[in-house]
Amino acid sequence: MTRSPFKEQTYIPDNSFPINVFFVERVYLHWHDHIEWIFVRRGTVRVQIDASFEVLSEGELVFVNSGQLHGAERLSDDARLVCIVFNEALVRGNGLDATEQHYFLPYLRSRADWPTTLRAGHPLTGEMSASFARLVEEFGRKSPGYELLVKAELLRIFGLYFRYSELTPRPPGSLLRQTNRFAELLRKLREDCACPITVAEAAAVVRLSPNHFCRVFKQLTGKTLIEYVRLLRVNEAERLLLETDWPVSAIAERVGWPNLMYFGRAFKQTKGVAPSAIRRNRPI
Repeated sequence: MTRSPFKEQTYIPDNSFPINVFFVERVYLHWHDHIEWIFVRRGTVRVQIDASFEVLSEGELVFVNSGQLHGAERLSDDARLVCIVFNEALVRGNGLDATEQHYFLPYLRSRADWPTTLRAGHPLTGEMSASFARLVEEFGRKSPGYELLVKAELLRIFGLYFRYSELTPRPPGSLLRQTNRFAELLRKLREDCACPITVAEAAAVVRLSPNHFCRVFKQLTGKTLIEYVRLLRVNEAERLLLETDWPVSAIAERVGWPNLMYFGRAFKQTKGVAPSAIRRNRPI
């Protein structure tokens, strides 16, 4: 079975307690089957969640549901992130209490209705940040009973998040529909990034005129359609360089660049190194 582009097999050290904490400077575009919470420890980043793009600063949070395409790029050199990745099984009640029906199932099934970010200055931000800090400390120390305390902080963060979502106005129906259409387009692009797509074809997916589409797409992503597709192709090529032994020429063709010279130039412009350097430096 062919692996879906950008799907990450996130490292979880203990499948009986499915959670891990990562300290990173950026998050490359990917998706996975877990829930992820991203906390900005320092600096400023631009975060993408499906078709939504937000600029976040120190102390702000973003919530990523399972299956959502997401990434974060630095807007300041000092940007630092904490990513908490966990499986829903860790917090769900298995249908034995009211939390399953009232909170977790609506969140997991109707992700478009929930806010994805929590801004600094909101009364609940400080409480969530404190819970994040306690969770990270307990997970790092792994003292006796840490699993219970980590799970308690997860549930506390979820509780605060659901409380915040009830106090946050929902977007207008027309805006939500347009966002969903752009999410559909971005899923289409990521699932087959090698397939050529014109501005007219992309505009038809979101039901906008080509000129209006170009303006909105640039506002949302910070990139033109061509630039965005190029980024998807380069990221997929990087994954294949790291995870397979295929020749560079085969990878270039696989991601939509039959011209090896053009592929190498585009890859280096995006990643700062040649494809061959990625292959040489991959972990053994």
